[in-house]
Amino acid sequence: MKPFFVRNCTPKPASGQVPDRLIAGYTALMALFGAGVFAGFGVFSWAAIGLSGAGAIVAGISRYGPTRPLPWWMLAAAMLAMAAGDVIYDAEATGWFSAPVIANGCYLATFPLLTCGLIQIARSGAMRLDWARTLDMLTFTCAATLVVWVWLVAPRLADNDLDPAAKSTLAAYAIGDLLILLTTARLVVAARRNTAMILLAAGGAALLTADLWYTLTTLRSGWHAGGLGEAPYLLTYACWGMAALQPSMVHLTEPTAARYRQLSVLSTGLLTLSLATPPGILLFEAGTGQIHDGPVLAIVWMLMSAFVITRLVTTSRQQRQTAAREHRLRHACDRLAAAVDTTMVTSVVCEAVKELMPTGLVHAHVLAVHDRRLPASPDPAAELLRRYPPPRADQRRSRLLNTRTLHPDLRDRLDQLPATLACPLTVDHADPGAPELGALLVAGEHRALTAIQDLVEVLAAQAAQALQRIALTDAVDRQGDEEFLRTATRNSIDAVLIIDGDRRIRYASPALANLVGTDVPILAVLSDVLPTENQEQIERTLRAAHRSSQTSGARDWWHLSRPDGSPMIVEVNCRDLRHDRTVRGYVITVRDLAEQDAGQREAIRRALSRSPAAQNRDSVQRRFGPAPG
Repeated sequence: MKPFFVRNCTPKPASGQVPDRLIAGYTALMALFGAGVFAGFGVFSWAAIGLSGAGAIVAGISRYGPTRPLPWWMLAAAMLAMAAGDVIYDAEATGWFSAPVIANGCYLATFPLLTCGLIQIARSGAMRLDWARTLDMLTFTCAATLVVWVWLVAPRLADNDLDPAAKSTLAAYAIGDLLILLTTARLVVAARRNTAMILLAAGGAALLTADLWYTLTTLRSGWHAGGLGEAPYLLTYACWGMAALQPSMVHLTEPTAARYRQLSVLSTGLLTLSLATPPGILLFEAGTGQIHDGPVLAIVWMLMSAFVITRLVTTSRQQRQTAAREHRLRHACDRLAAAVDTTMVTSVVCEAVKELMPTGLVHAHVLAVHDRRLPASPDPAAELLRRYPPPRADQRRSRLLNTRTLHPDLRDRLDQLPATLACPLTVDHADPGAPELGALLVAGEHRALTAIQDLVEVLAAQAAQALQRIALTDAVDRQGDEEFLRTATRNSIDAVLIIDGDRRIRYASPALANLVGTDVPILAVLSDVLPTENQEQIERTLRAAHRSSQTSGARDWWHLSRPDGSPMIVEVNCRDLRHDRTVRGYVITVRDLAEQDAGQREAIRRALSRSPAAQNRDSVQRRFGPAPG
């Protein structure tokens, strides 16, 4: 952008060939309009270039539908504002009309629009530690800008006879370029590495190069329209338009996983050198006998001090928040270690998520426990992570997802919040064969989720261990109960069965094999083992057991077939104990009425044989023989 402290004009070329027809067409248009700028048709060419660039961004938004389109709309507005300034600038240069104030206003409006757009794009990839890194970058940028000002810009301004308004305009543009430099560097550091990001960064670098070239050329011999200096400006339009037409542009505003970096030796050295720059320049000027840049040095030193103090305060506050969250996490882990059922685990996890989230932020969470006894879980949350490959040992176990890509039922349960942190409930995530117990989903604001991502992973791991411990304890208890039941029913004429909710036999007493005439395989379907004349009998009994109390159960009669094909009637008593932690199924007692009648007759015969009359008769028979007929 060219401030109106010199009357001259400007243009800019395009570059880039991609197989996509839309991108190729845009490149051809930019090349055509760029040729028009160099041919002397700057007013019309800049208008066409600005509209084409903004149109390319609108086309990219419509075609790919990014998660957060606002940054791209701001970038389109920045291109239109810059193009409007170029049109007015060229109109002034060709003598059509003069409106330098409006041109400067358009140019200066480009800086905040572009800065906000790039910050919003970089924000999707910026994590908790990026704010500290941004402050370090600000400190270093201030030091570098101070060096450029003291040894390059200030001497040129002193030797040039520009009026105070022109010098002020030049200073405003220098501040705007500093903002673009900072946001472009932040974009490179924080955003995802893809073609769209590279093109955005290239456009920002081209704009900075063009502005620096324009400033130095103006201070030396004056700017001339149609020269080589127009090329970086045109490259800026071309790069930003092509970035929006890339399919990868949609990934720049999607949530990303947190990345943690320690302060490297190089960063520490640069930060130390930056802090030493203002006093070093002050000592140098004091040694030469005259301090020329005292106010500038004081202002820059105050800014750098504010950045350093803000970094220290921010780091200290983050450390306190982390310590408080870790304390809450330890308390939740202690409660999970004492949990005795799934309901208690769910309650502890839900309360812990509320405590880990920053106060006042809206959030939602879902804890889906996968029942491994079923062929497939009906809850989409428990099946969410199955479509993603298991993470490696050096990768995060959780994934930061866009909520709108999830199952509609999950979106409703997560209150349609923008981002979702999904963490599988596995004891050993590095083992691909580790059992999957479900998933923990936490939805909320992107940056809030990245701040607690590590803690949620620990919480999910502890919850998985608690669920596995409860499952193993239940299995051991059931095995002990089944051993006791097997011992107690070994000699019983009544057949005892335990079936799951899917009608599969989990336990069968030996009497059942005698009843059906064959061994009963475990996990066989009940209707296959007990073929009935009416299959509805089994379902009718189970429904009656579900409605009745666990103590009394439901009583019914089934019509079965003996092994030899003869019919028989059995008495059935069924109790629904699926909610009993030690049983978790239906308990069915089957009694053969014919065997019951035979047993009752045998019991009557034995009772009569022990009566006094029977004993006297037996004594007489032994002594005198049987009575005569």
